[in-house]
Amino acid sequence: MLKIFVTGDNHFGKKYDNYPNIKNELINSRFDCLKDMVRKAEAEACEFFIITGDLFDKTYNIKVEDVKQVVNILAGFSEKVLILPGNHDYYSGNDKVWKDFESALSKRENNITLLKEFKEYLFESEDGKIAIYPAFCQSQHSNENNLNWIKSQNIQKTGAINIGIAHGAIRGITPDKKGEYFLMSESELASIPVDVWLIGHTHIPYPGTLKENEDTVGYKIFNAGTHEQTDLHNNTEGNGFIISIEKKGSEAKVYARKCVSGKIRFYDLYVSVKPENEMALSNALKTILSDKDKKHSVIRLNIKGTIKQDEYLRKGMIYKELLEGFLSYGIVDNELSEEITIERIRSEFAETSFAALFMEQLIDNPIELQMAYQLIQNCRHN
Repeated sequence: MLKIFVTGDNHFGKKYDNYPNIKNELINSRFDCLKDMVRKAEAEACEFFIITGDLFDKTYNIKVEDVKQVVNILAGFSEKVLILPGNHDYYSGNDKVWKDFESALSKRENNITLLKEFKEYLFESEDGKIAIYPAFCQSQHSNENNLNWIKSQNIQKTGAINIGIAHGAIRGITPDKKGEYFLMSESELASIPVDVWLIGHTHIPYPGTLKENEDTVGYKIFNAGTHEQTDLHNNTEGNGFIISIEKKGSEAKVYARKCVSGKIRFYDLYVSVKPENEMALSNALKTILSDKDKKHSVIRLNIKGTIKQDEYLRKGMIYKELLEGFLSYGIVDNELSEEITIERIRSEFAETSFAALFMEQLIDNPIELQMAYQLIQNCRHN
């Protein structure tokens, strides 16, 4: 049985300038996760370590030291490493990142193959012949995918394990409204007689039902997603896939399970609060943060609703108390307001005054009510 470790969308060279205080930790963690995946692939006796595109974040402006570090990690794998250029690190033949990569390769022994030609790549393994059909990217955007050359091949269902590797959006799975990311469909992929498809581009794993400690059968198309979550826009734990292929004659049975590889998680959390008691905000934040690993979590809290006056005045202290110790955090609370009741309005303003009557009209719109209340208070004090 052939066993493969699959990863992609690793984006080495990502700068994390939006997180200046922790950028080095975020950058280094991506390297640590790659090392862990290589160790996992060794422990699982995988014969191939396959990267399905976007190993690097760009084709330029990537530190040579970072390229060398990636090469050193991958070259440490005792079996074969296959790398497909994606749309971020596309291969056009004159790309600095790949020149630096191949220069680093030339300086050490390695089993690394850069899949930079539209051709059948053949390998021998204990399971017999392995045929690789790559659909790599030659540009960042394209209205057409690169599957046509594979469709034109006379792929034999017997005599080899046939593996297709492509980078691009999958219709209905990856957002691509303009069709500019090498868009493919599942039916198009299924029409090509390979035994398995390994896809890159989508940062969220597909299928999303794979388990860690149990193989799943019944799938032919796999997208492992990113090995370490890149930002707040995708909520994934960071995964690699372990794919096993058992082939008898023309029939291949494919087994798959996920390997959780990520260390740092980004959480974009939404909290809605009501002024039910004096600790409504504190309790809501404690609940939503309770299962988060402080040391490895980047948090953005989006808070809306209404809380009592005392807690509203202390909200800055509450944030600091509950979020201190997290790797990084941010607060968006422009839709959070303090409770202003009719009783409070009437206790502070003459009941028949314009201010009181005006604010009472806004009682069902707490944000607007608070703005009006603060504006009137400012006028009174000036």
